[in-house]
Order: sequence, then C-alpha cells, then structure tokens
Amino acid sequence: MKRFQFRVGIALGAAILISGIAAMGSPRSAHASPAFDAAKSCRKQLTVQGRNYYKKRLTHILNCVDKLLKCEILFEVDSINVNNCRAAARDSCNARLGSQADSALSKAIALFDTKTATACLALDIGPMLSTSAGGLWFGNDGSCGTSADVPTLVQCVRDEVEDLVDGVVAQVKPRAALLLGNAGLGDEFPNIPLPPATDVVISATAAGSGVLVNPGTINVPQGNVLRITGDSTTLPCSTGMGNGNNGKLTITVGSQEQQITEPYGPSEVALFGPYTATATIPYLIDLKDQGCMDQTSGDVSVP
Repeated sequence: MKRFQFRVGIALGAAILISGIAAMGSPRSAHASPAFDAAKSCRKQLTVQGRNYYKKRLTHILNCVDKLLKCEILFEVDSINVNNCRAAARDSCNARLGSQADSALSKAIALFDTKTATACLALDIGPMLSTSAGGLWFGNDGSCGTSADVPTLVQCVRDEVEDLVDGVVAQVKPRAALLLGNAGLGDEFPNIPLPPATDVVISATAAGSGVLVNPGTINVPQGNVLRITGDSTTLPCSTGMGNGNNGKLTITVGSQEQQITEPYGPSEVALFGPYTATATIPYLIDLKDQGCMDQTSGDVSVP
C-alpha cells in the first residue's frame, strides 16, 4: 500500500511539474518572431476553415439531394402527386445552395474566404508559396502554385476543397447531378457532372399556336441522359393575357416526370435517365398555357 501511494505521489508530482513547464512555455515559443506567428496563424486558419467548409458544403448538398430524391422516389414507386414535395424541396435547396449572398452555402464561402485571407495576409503570398525553410509549400500545388496574391490563393484552395466534396457527393448520390439540374441548381455544381446528354427542344407549329410539334422517336445512346428544353419563340401563347409567363410543359418519360415553365430557354431544363440498357420507353408531353392546351407522345429508344 505504501509503495502504491509512493508511486501515485511521484506521478502526481511529475504531472504538476510538466504542467508548470508547459504553462511557462519554452524559451523559443515565448519569444516567437512575428514571421513565425504569421505562418502559424495562416496555417491554422487554412486547416480550421478548410475542415469547416468541407463539412458545411457536404452537409448542405447532401441534405438538398436527399429532399429532392425523396420526392422522385415517391412518384416513381407510389405514383402520387409530388408537386408540393418538389416545391418545398426546391425552396429548401435554393435557401441552402443558391447563388444569392444570403444562402447558407454563400455564407460558408464568405466565411472561409474572409477568415483565411485575413489570417494569411500578414504572412503574404511569398512565404505561402515558398518551398524553402519556413514556407508553406503551396508553390508545389499544381493548380494554385502560381497564385498572384493571397486572396487568389485562398480562393484556389477553396476550389480544391469543393472538388473533393463534390466528388464525394457524386459517388454517394449517383442521381445528384440530375436532381440538382432539375431543381435549377446544376450550373452551381459543375464538379458533380452530368453524363453525356441527348438534347431535344420542344416547339409549337408557330408562335402562339398552342399546337405541339411531335419530336418523333427520340434516340438516346446508352449511358446518356435525355435533356429537354422548350422553344422560347413558339411555345408561349398567352401574349396579352396576364403576365405572359404562365405556360408549362409536363414531360413524362416512363416512370419519370418533370416540368419546365416559362420563360423557356436553355436554362430551363428537364432531365431524364441516365439510360443504361436497351429499351423502348413511352413519353408524353403536355402543354398548358392559359387558353392553349395540347399533348403529344411517342417513344424514347435506347438501342
């Protein structure tokens, strides 16, 4: 018992001694140079803000994709009306991921850029790129190594973090690119790439006619998605009635259904697929625009 007490006493004494030494700090750290402090602060913020931004971006994208995916599976499996589900999911996604300054993702980007650049400006670009003693070695980065100044380097590093996050999303959520594209957010995430696309533009026989041109059999190679847009010249037929932006096309391809609305054009898309096996899949296109209503149908052929 005495021997045990003796050993505990020694351990406690050693712990107290070490704590005291740590509290006083070593002579080197107590008299660190401004250059050392600047390098330490820059390195720390790159680490902390990089980790935080990675987690926030991943969380926001996955949350959005899960909400969108829920709606599509409800439609594909249970064939129920999911218009309200889609509207709520897209509102949530836009609040999280939209390009506006007050979206959750935009705020996370601004926080990374501001905190990291502020910490690293005291160090400056030279030591950040330097591969000599005391440098942070970003000069070895194939993408960022030629950055002209600190803000440019910080943005480049953030771009690399985004590449990593978006690559993870593409792996764990294979439908992410189509879901984000149909929600109008695809252009915000070029690193979650769509498969190759077969493009079809839906038009009417003449401007304001309200009569759809049948696209015929739509041939889509295996591995492609089908990307449908509306013709902004011929499809609108509500000129002089209301605000002229009430038209919508509802496109159903097999078990998938999407809508595109006015104003039509290349930024308003409906994505289907991807198609990975030989198949013939029926499609139905329905136009509604105040007094104009028409339908046309056919098949998507995947040879």
